[in-house]
Amino acid sequence: MQFNTFVSSIPDLERCVNAPNLQEVLLEPILLARQGKLTENQVETLAGEALKRGLRPVLVWDILMPERVMNDVCERLKSWNLNQFAAIRVCDPGVAYWLKINFPKMPLQLIVETGNHNFESLLGWCEFFGESLERLILSIELPEEKLIEYCQKLPVACELLGVGQILLFYSPRSLLAEPLAEEEDLNSTLYLEAIAAFEDAPNRHFPTLETIHGTFMFLDKDQFILDKLNGLESAGLHTVRLDLRHLEKNGDVAVDIDNICRQILKNPASLRLNWFKETRAPFFKANRTTALFPKMKSKVADYRNQNCLAEVLTGESGKYVVFQTFRSFDVSQIKSMIMPTGEEIKIPPETIFRNINGEQLSSFTSDQILVTNWIKKAVPGTLLLSKG
Repeated sequence: MQFNTFVSSIPDLERCVNAPNLQEVLLEPILLARQGKLTENQVETLAGEALKRGLRPVLVWDILMPERVMNDVCERLKSWNLNQFAAIRVCDPGVAYWLKINFPKMPLQLIVETGNHNFESLLGWCEFFGESLERLILSIELPEEKLIEYCQKLPVACELLGVGQILLFYSPRSLLAEPLAEEEDLNSTLYLEAIAAFEDAPNRHFPTLETIHGTFMFLDKDQFILDKLNGLESAGLHTVRLDLRHLEKNGDVAVDIDNICRQILKNPASLRLNWFKETRAPFFKANRTTALFPKMKSKVADYRNQNCLAEVLTGESGKYVVFQTFRSFDVSQIKSMIMPTGEEIKIPPETIFRNINGEQLSSFTSDQILVTNWIKKAVPGTLLLSKG
């Protein structure tokens, strides 16, 4: 199992040379990478210097592009010497296909971190790109059990984020700064960092970043599984990515990478305890993002019978509730209400039923719209039940 990391300077490369099990470096040009800061000349220089030092330079091309932007980018790339890169890392399937057609000998590393969580989809990419596909970059949302299974079954090498920021939100839109004019888009060096907080959690500060390629919001804790790699290594995980870009110092983005790699091999538990930020691995043991689905499912289906009199359509808190009746009944027949959660609530004695003309009623017909004063917890989908 090897490590790789992002680099942006010669000192970064020097540290990578001294880092055990690290043979590959990731280069992010402004033109092609969502968080890129490097110019074309800087990327070419760093790629050449990486090769001199026995490192494997990989070009990062992870932006998602509409047709206009892709045509422009592909035209500009004609002047680049792509042969100096050991592989190109892509996210957009269209980009991957363009490279396969125009540079069939160039190894591809496909980022499948979103929307590719099942084995069939991953295997499909392997079959489509064939020998051009060198590696799949898997999602951290896959639990360890699935990661092990995929590493064992997939016909290509796999990579996973070992440490780095957890992306919560991405939009190609400019949300922090004034949008750039189209002619400026591919020439800008916009890199704006901020902190975001929410009204219901003002003490949690989420790192937020905007570049020419969009706006990113990250969790306030780092992904960290460097102390849990034994099972993945045994399963054949090829590469663990060490993303230290958010710890940048003086333009270097692989700060202390040599020492970090040594600690991973010697004492990863201690490394976690002394990490620069709080850490977690929210999906590694189990992805429980669907755990609440059964609780969210309506529990009133069994009450839709002859004892069901009406259903809440809408309402405005503190003002009114709107019902639609299912059958004819009198006020005296009403027993209670059942919420979609299954909770039973009583009808307040002061409840008055009126028709849409505002006339107070005590008996009702089928398929009639009724309006009452506000009833607490009477959310849409709540059923009105008879005494049976």
